[in-house]
Amino acid sequence: MAAVPDVQEEVMEFCSVNEEQFYEADRPYLGKSSARDPSPCTLSQTCGLDIQLKFTEQTCLQPFRRSVVLVIATEKMKRKSKARPFTDDDLRGIFDTVFETVSFDTHNVTYAVNSIYRFFRSISYEIRDTDQKSFKLEAPAQLVAMHLQGPNIRHQVKLNMALYRPKSGTSRQSSRFPVALGIKGRSLYMSCVNNGSQPVLQLEEADILKDIDEAQLERFIFYKVEAESTARFESAAHRGWYICTSPQNNQPVSVTDRLGEVFITDYILTQTKH
Repeated sequence: MAAVPDVQEEVMEFCSVNEEQFYEADRPYLGKSSARDPSPCTLSQTCGLDIQLKFTEQTCLQPFRRSVVLVIATEKMKRKSKARPFTDDDLRGIFDTVFETVSFDTHNVTYAVNSIYRFFRSISYEIRDTDQKSFKLEAPAQLVAMHLQGPNIRHQVKLNMALYRPKSGTSRQSSRFPVALGIKGRSLYMSCVNNGSQPVLQLEEADILKDIDEAQLERFIFYKVEAESTARFESAAHRGWYICTSPQNNQPVSVTDRLGEVFITDYILTQTKH
């Protein structure tokens, strides 16, 4: 016997087990007991089960109602197990009756994990092309390649090379790194932009010693491609275009997509301490 005692008692009526229902949907609550009906509700009378219940008035009968349903369901499981095996569908039906249905919202989220170049560190280099020409800064903001000797060597430009980790999902080749190339002692960095007909190399004022968003600042990124004792610099924004110098002296540093022809694209780098 399962009983919930209290001062006021209510009666819930259950239908027959043979009707495949646990309780009467339109009569879950019949009102207070009276002198005309002093006896409690017994499942032995209505469902043929040897269970007697007493319950009291509550603000919300839903939890108690579910408890009663669970008791009846358990007894039905015992009775049905004699006739046929209890199936998953039977259990799912009990859960649907006892527990409220929970709805879920599906949200699609896209993460742009491959759009950021992560700053690693900065290294200072002296740079010369394979013809031994150095970089020199001309006013207002133009790089030229020329032979510097004697006292003129002081005009040689040193590069402040910012190193970045390869983007997630890309091949991490040991001879290929994303870098940004700045003029040491200045806030000027090389960038590769399209002038309407083809990519060109220019100097821009920028703060590059930080993570770089591909959509906004990729023009400053070059892939340093190492080959034995030299290196090339390929534009990340314009693939296939490399920083180059002219065979002639005192000509602008630019970019080309024609490797191994007229322009020089291989450079010798010497790391400096200052």
